[in-house]
Amino acid sequence: MGYRAETLFRLFKAAAPTLLGVLGVLVLAAPIRLFEGVAPTPILPLVIVFFWSVYGPDYLPPLSVFMIGLLQDLLTGGPLGLWPAVYLVTQYIVMSQRAYFLGREQKVVWLGFALASAGAGLILWLVMSLMSGVLLPVRHLLLQFAATVLIYPLFGIAFGELHRRVLVEA
Repeated sequence: MGYRAETLFRLFKAAAPTLLGVLGVLVLAAPIRLFEGVAPTPILPLVIVFFWSVYGPDYLPPLSVFMIGLLQDLLTGGPLGLWPAVYLVTQYIVMSQRAYFLGREQKVVWLGFALASAGAGLILWLVMSLMSGVLLPVRHLLLQFAATVLIYPLFGIAFGELHRRVLVEA
């Protein structure tokens, strides 16, 4: 491999999780509704932040997490700073428990993701309820987070392969 190709490959390796996060935000913000709107769109950036905070925190620094959240706020019309705060809190808590998750069965990591998702959902619900001045209904939020938790194993496998084959072995 030539110098230029090697440099581009190293740049791709460093940027891959951030690019995945941006792609996740674009999918989330796109006017696509699964099963004609019956199934809520999973929060893919949360999956990405969780996975890379466990298995490759050096590949997804806090500045990237902040920018992913800010992009989500801008594209979805949410209050500026809410998603960056949610993602950064999630990243901090997950990284503090990283040693526990490493080497565990995927079922344990999936349960950890479910707990992290519940925490993120609670933060979102509390902030939005405070901003609106009333306790907001949680039905849609619960459905969206349930969809997010259910898709985690698929993305965990895909990201695990990317991590192993491209970022670690290459």
